[in-house]
Amino acid sequence: MDSKGALSVQPVRQSRVIALLAGVWLAIILALGFWWASIVMRQARRIADLSLQTGQSAAQTLAEVQLTQRMLYWESGTFLLLLLTLSGALFWFYWRDMLRARGTQAFFAALTHELRTPLTSVRLQTEAIAEGEPNPELIERLLADTHRLESQIDKTLELARIEGGGALAEQAIRLYPWLNRVLGSIVAVHGDAARFDLFIEQGLPAVRGDTSAVQMILRNLVENSVRHGDVDCVQINVHVRRLGKRVEMRYQDNGRGFTESPARLGRLFQRGGSSSGTGVGLYLVRVLMDRMGGDVLFAHAEDGGFEARLYFQPSED
Repeated sequence: MDSKGALSVQPVRQSRVIALLAGVWLAIILALGFWWASIVMRQARRIADLSLQTGQSAAQTLAEVQLTQRMLYWESGTFLLLLLTLSGALFWFYWRDMLRARGTQAFFAALTHELRTPLTSVRLQTEAIAEGEPNPELIERLLADTHRLESQIDKTLELARIEGGGALAEQAIRLYPWLNRVLGSIVAVHGDAARFDLFIEQGLPAVRGDTSAVQMILRNLVENSVRHGDVDCVQINVHVRRLGKRVEMRYQDNGRGFTESPARLGRLFQRGGSSSGTGVGLYLVRVLMDRMGGDVLFAHAEDGGFEARLYFQPSED
């Protein structure tokens, strides 16, 4: 008996059926092409015979036959090209949706794992506290696991809101001293696992954005550095400056960085070289920046760590 459930088996069966139907459809198109080519040749020969019977010269008959062949070939070729183009487009859309469906399955599998681990830890720590064994380390771990759960749920809710077309509450944000306070509270959650330095250019204009979205972006970046930096204490440096008509926020850490192409980061369910995580954090960073009229570029930092360059539009207020 197959141990896989319907959610796993059915998409695979559907993929096989679709692949079989695509093969049959391609065979039908090729058969139509050969059939039409044979009709073209027969019609050309009939036209040649009729022309010769009417007394036309062989040269004139040959010219008319070649003209007729070209017309039929162009018509049939155009028709077959349209069929192949339409078939290719349909196959591409199906393939893209299939990859997205597989990514969604991987996301829920990773999300289940991400939620199960802290939930189990919270339960065990709560039982220990209930038995009268509270200590600062146990309470600290309980708070960390609770924050991890909250973060995963917030990411999932934000992903659902963004994919559902939810609007942002944009306003003018003055990064100084707001950014120092927000970034400090985000880094403080991770205790000794992270520290940061913030450098803000004087006289920066207010930027256009949603404060909750910017906080989500910063939290995702910090969590990405802490979880994948592979260092005991990740050092985060944030530089904010005016760059042309935009405001650039350059985020860097001293972690191990990543081995993939920077262009792959920020795609939905793209989890990089690590199998942990849900692959949503950097996607939300990219989408939220785009929704606020900004842009983001992921890159390798000069010291080998991770770097993100966030570009905000100045507020018109």
